Amino acid sequence: MSTLHENCDPNLSDSLCVLANVCGYITNVIWVLVLLPQIVKNYRRKTTTGLSFLWASCTFFASLMNLFFIVDPLYVVPLFNKISGYFMLIPEALILLQFALYSKASKSRKVGIALLYAVMISAIVALECTNAFGGTARYLVLVSIALWSIETYFQVLLNTKRRSVEGQSYISLVLFFIGKTTEVIMQFSLKMRIEFVYMTYFSSTLVYLNFIQLIIYTQRRWYSKPVVSVLCLMLCGFIALLILRTNVMGIFCTIGIFILMVPAGFLVFRRESPDNSSTPSPSVAANDNKPSDV
Repeated sequence: MSTLHENCDPNLSDSLCVLANVCGYITNVIWVLVLLPQIVKNYRRKTTTGLSFLWASCTFFASLMNLFFIVDPLYVVPLFNKISGYFMLIPEALILLQFALYSKASKSRKVGIALLYAVMISAIVALECTNAFGGTARYLVLVSIALWSIETYFQVLLNTKRRSVEGQSYISLVLFFIGKTTEVIMQFSLKMRIEFVYMTYFSSTLVYLNFIQLIIYTQRRWYSKPVVSVLCLMLCGFIALLILRTNVMGIFCTIGIFILMVPAGFLVFRRESPDNSSTPSPSVAANDNKPSDV
């Protein structure tokens, strides 16, 4: 039971602290499982069309650099973060492998990308193992945080271009949504490093936009508009939580989320437009026969 009282904010009640820690465990269990439906879908379709290669790359390299941080005895990391950190790298590597196997890109291009990634991985491992900067893990984890903050942005852009979320596993999207919701409760309730709080804000906002895309790009139901409205209100709530958690006005984050919400509103407008067919556009259908964005 003591683990459920880790990193407690003294201003919060014990019950809320326990809830936040439980949310932390739920979140990290989800992160271990979240990509499995996507891997299965890619395998069944024998393609990664509709997935962003930049999203997969950011996710993989962020987890690689974070792995060295959580195993460094100099830094105290919550147990639930360690659990997911040890296992997340495996499914993320499998996603990249699927890009290599299923992409219709030329062999020379695949070899070039593979060599580039091998050099990058070797450089990260060498820097971490030699502690080149003195506290290298602490510096590189900041790069991980930056990558996690923006990774879903590339997927949202790709979906916007295709006007479809067909390449993504719907189960994975739902798990991402649940995981980010519980992560918000955890990060904004416990005493966490401030950079992780900001990362949660930006990454959760993008995941919510991705989930909104799932709603507006698939067959509409009577509850589609109310759900999108509630999600937008929750995004606004993230701003309030950030201001309370960081004790700053959060004006830049407010501007940031407004900029991020504009594409979501534009997508809803396009979906509601009478000139916009509910079926995928010819360009999307054509893209399905093109090589993946590797």
